[in-house]
Amino acid sequence: MSVEGSFIVVGGGPAAAAAAKALVAAGRRVIVLDAGLSLEPEREAARGRMAATAPEHWQEADVALTRFSAGGEGQPGYKQLFGSDLAFRDDGVLELSAAAGVGARPSYALGGLSNVWGSGVMAYTDSDLAGWPITAAELADGYRAVLGYVPLAAEEDELARRYPLFRTPDGPLIRTPAGEQILARMRRHAGALAAAGYSFGAPRLAVRVGHPAPSHGCVYCGHCLDGCPYGHIYNAAQTMEEMQHAGAIDYRPGLHVDRVIEADGEVIIEATPLAGGQGVTLRAERAFLGAGVFSTTIILQRSALAPARSEILDSQALYVPFAWVGPAGATGREPGHTLAQGAVVLEDPAVARNPIHMSLYTYSEDMTARAREAHPRLAALAGPALQGITRRMAVGICFFHSEDSDRVASICEAGSRSVRLEPVLNAGRPATIARFKRSLLRSLGRIGLVALTPFAELAAAGGGYHYGSSAPMRERPGFGETDTLGRPSGTRRIHVVDASCFPSVPGGSITFSVMANSHRIATAAAREDPR
Repeated sequence: MSVEGSFIVVGGGPAAAAAAKALVAAGRRVIVLDAGLSLEPEREAARGRMAATAPEHWQEADVALTRFSAGGEGQPGYKQLFGSDLAFRDDGVLELSAAAGVGARPSYALGGLSNVWGSGVMAYTDSDLAGWPITAAELADGYRAVLGYVPLAAEEDELARRYPLFRTPDGPLIRTPAGEQILARMRRHAGALAAAGYSFGAPRLAVRVGHPAPSHGCVYCGHCLDGCPYGHIYNAAQTMEEMQHAGAIDYRPGLHVDRVIEADGEVIIEATPLAGGQGVTLRAERAFLGAGVFSTTIILQRSALAPARSEILDSQALYVPFAWVGPAGATGREPGHTLAQGAVVLEDPAVARNPIHMSLYTYSEDMTARAREAHPRLAALAGPALQGITRRMAVGICFFHSEDSDRVASICEAGSRSVRLEPVLNAGRPATIARFKRSLLRSLGRIGLVALTPFAELAAAGGGYHYGSSAPMRERPGFGETDTLGRPSGTRRIHVVDASCFPSVPGGSITFSVMANSHRIATAAAREDPR
C-alpha cells in the first residue's frame, strides 16, 4: 500500500504525539500507526459518569471500580489507570518474557505511559545533558512548543533560577497542608540545605488549573493517582484525539509495527493487525519511531538496525518513606491535589557525580493501600493503626542518573517475535544509594523530614518508567546508534523520536524532554524535504 508523500509516525504516546503535532504544523500529511489499546468499556462508562458530575454526586460503585486495586503479594506493582492494567497490557503479538529484576514492559495503550505518569514537566539543563551531542538551548523551542498545548501548573520560585519555566504558568495547584508545611520549613532552612547541595521548590505539573471547575481545572477530588475522571492531567491521547477529530492526522489503531526498511528513497513499514489476518505494508516518505523505548528498541532489532542484544539505560527509582515531624491533624480530606507536592534536587559530588531528583508526595487515602501492598507483613502488624501512621508520612520517589542505575537488556534477533528482557546490574549503584541515604538523614532530618531508610525500596530496573538510550544519538553514529536527528546509522528517512535516542537518562522528569526532543527532530526532518 503506497501512501506517497506521507510522513508516518509510529506510536500513540508523548513522543509520537509531539512528532505528529510538529509535522502537522509543518504542513505534512501525517499517518499515525498505533496498537491503540483503550480502557475497558465498563471502566470507561464509569469514568464518563464521574466526569459528568461533581465528586459529591459520584456513585459509590463507579468510584470502587476505578480506584487503585492492590495485587497479591509478589505481584508486580504496575501503575493502573482507573483500576485497569491498560498502560501495560500486552497486545498479543510478541512472545515477550522478562527475567526477575526487570520492572518494565512495553505500553500499547493510546497515550502510552502518559496514562499513568506523574505529570512532571521540569526541563533538562546543560549539566543534565553532559556527553550529549546537543545542548539544552537546542531543546528550548521544543519545550515552548510543547507548552503550547500541554497545561502548566507551576509557580515562579527558587527552582526557576536553575530550571526555566519557558512560559508563564497557568497558576499553582493547591497543595496539601503537609505539602505547604514541608516547603515552608525548607524555605526557612534554605541556606543550610543549599550548603548541603539541595535545591527545592514547587513541582511543575502538566495539570489543568482554572475556573470554573470541573470543566476548566482541578477539583481536588483526591484521585490523581488513580486517573483524573475529568482529564485535567495531560495525556498524549488527548493530543492525538484532538488532531484526529480536526482531520489533521490519519490515526490508524489496531496495528503492531514489526519492521521498518529504508529502500529507494522511501520507508517500508510492515505491521501486524491485532485483530488477525494478513500483515499490512505501507510506504512513506519518512517514518518516526515514537512507540516507547521498549517497542522502538524491538522494532530496530527486528529491522536489523540495532544489535540482537541492546541495552536500555534506566534512571532507577528509589522509594523513600519519610516521617514528617510537623504540625499534626491531616486527615486526607483537606483540599489539595495528590500528585507531587515538592521537587527536590541533590547536587553533591561526594554523593553522586550527577544530580539526584526527588518528587515528594504527602498523605492521600491511596497511600495506605499502597503501603499495604508494598509491605503486607508490616501492614498486618500495624493493623488499624496503619492509616494513622501513613498520615504522618511522606514518600520521596528519587531518580538517579543512568550512570548510577541498573540497566535492562533487550534480546531479540532480526525478524524474530521472541523477546527476552534481562537485568544488567550496576556494581557502583549500591554505594551511591548508601551515600544518598546518609545525606537524606543528615540534611533533611534536621528540618523534621526523617528518612526511614530501612524501609526504602529500590524499583527493579525499568520500574520507575524513566528509561531510554538503546539507540543513543552520537555525532558520528555507529551500528545501533543514531545521529542528532535520531536516524539509525545507515539510514536517512527513519527517525527515532522517543527516549531510545537519548545518550543518557538524567534523573528527574523525562516526558517533557522526550516531547521537546521529538518536536526538534520532526521539525528539522520536515525542513529537509521542502514542499
